Amino acid sequence: MNNISGDSQTGSEKSRTAEGEAGRNGASSGQPPQSPSLVKKRVKVYPEKTNRLRAWKPKTRSGCRTCKIRRVKCDETKPSCQRCTKFGVECDGYLNPTVPASAKKALLPSRSYPLHVSIQPMTALFRDQEEYQYWLYFRDEIAHDLSGHVPTKCWNYVVLQACNDSPTLRYLTVAIAALGKSKYCPGASRQHRQVAVTKYGQALRSMRQMIASSNDLETIRTTLIASLLIFSFESMHGSTEQAIEHAKASLKMMKKQLDTPNRKYSQIRRLSSIPGLEDEVLEVFVRLDNTIMSSILGDPYRPRYSYLDITFIDEHFYMPPSFTDLVEAKGYLEHFQFRAMPFLSHLTDTFMYGDKFACPVPEIAYEILDSQLKQWYRSFEPLFASALRPGDNNFIGAATVRCLALGTDISIQRVCLKAENRSKILFEAQAREIVDLTRRVLSDPRFKKSFSFDCGFVPALFIAIMICRNREIREEAIEVLRMAKGRVEVVWDASKVAELGEKMLKAEELGQTVLAI
Repeated sequence: MNNISGDSQTGSEKSRTAEGEAGRNGASSGQPPQSPSLVKKRVKVYPEKTNRLRAWKPKTRSGCRTCKIRRVKCDETKPSCQRCTKFGVECDGYLNPTVPASAKKALLPSRSYPLHVSIQPMTALFRDQEEYQYWLYFRDEIAHDLSGHVPTKCWNYVVLQACNDSPTLRYLTVAIAALGKSKYCPGASRQHRQVAVTKYGQALRSMRQMIASSNDLETIRTTLIASLLIFSFESMHGSTEQAIEHAKASLKMMKKQLDTPNRKYSQIRRLSSIPGLEDEVLEVFVRLDNTIMSSILGDPYRPRYSYLDITFIDEHFYMPPSFTDLVEAKGYLEHFQFRAMPFLSHLTDTFMYGDKFACPVPEIAYEILDSQLKQWYRSFEPLFASALRPGDNNFIGAATVRCLALGTDISIQRVCLKAENRSKILFEAQAREIVDLTRRVLSDPRFKKSFSFDCGFVPALFIAIMICRNREIREEAIEVLRMAKGRVEVVWDASKVAELGEKMLKAEELGQTVLAI
């Protein structure tokens, strides 16, 4: 997968370059200064159970083809590696890395899919009726789960349409559907899970063959879409670390298609189109990039950086007096969420180690963000009030977007306001509303505790636990997260966040700090 582009600089080299430049720039870049040690004791609690440092080992390229696609370390057992055998997929053996580098090519002109085109492929594309029924389940159920309660064309349209042309994508969607069914059909759970693992193995082989036989423009597009589906499968399977590592590799692959460094991006107007790739797919990658960056909890001296290296523009923009739908409302919210991410990425460091690790926010930047958030609340109010009516179909989506806004609001205030301007009750109202709205969402029979490729109330509850000083509200937030067991929003697992929240409160009682990675 890494040979699709002719970019000569590897992802790790770019990461080291970015980190080195951040360290040299120091205060001028807004990053905390480098230091050899921390002042306070760290207790590592999430998700690893013991304090340990990962030993550095040189990267090998002699692993089996299946492990390479899954982005996991191969044990290199011949003729079939044990890692594949234990996971339940067929090992495709080994190849000598002799693939010649190819020149980087421009992608095909962007496609335009009219809404009236059918997204139901012919049954002849599938091996049997069972496979076709799994695909229909993906279309009717899983695609909506991945999209979240605010519809996105990537999952509900682009991926489905792309299945017409790609056996790799058909295998992946069938595998995800079977894995999804295994969670809701206890009597046939083992059968569905076996189908899922089998189809996933077929998808990896199909993907390997596709990449080996062609490096054309359509292959790039299919590989990028497939990488999102692979992340989804690994996450649903419980292989969180593998999913995150694959996501990072996929983001580096996407960056190669963004042509130039610091590419300009706007969530509210189309300036970022990549020829040959739908804007909706790029939008999901941008969301994934920011989610991973915001969830990095570790050494506060380590600079945070975007894998896509995108510059978010449109600091000043027009916002309508009222939003027409949830898609528009969320688009504007994410627009200034993404622009605020350089400041917010050190929020957990501020909580655990004090204000000296906060990323300085220029006063004018805070005033602009605060003004835009207040306008957003006003524009969202009519839509939200309508969604609160009993039985309204938009309630879950509106409540989720509202929780995201509240979490963003208190995060920006916590990072920007000076200590003397904060009080112990400053964030109680927002934290209380996040908890109460989430309780209502969980009690709604239409809500599913499943994996979603979209952030919602889980990170918002984590922010409430971290920022709010009211012990009762924080304990309620942890309780609500436990009620949401099974819900995973990109990399935010409700159960794991609940465990982390409990350990945070306990660490505070003991006068310790919590380092979560």
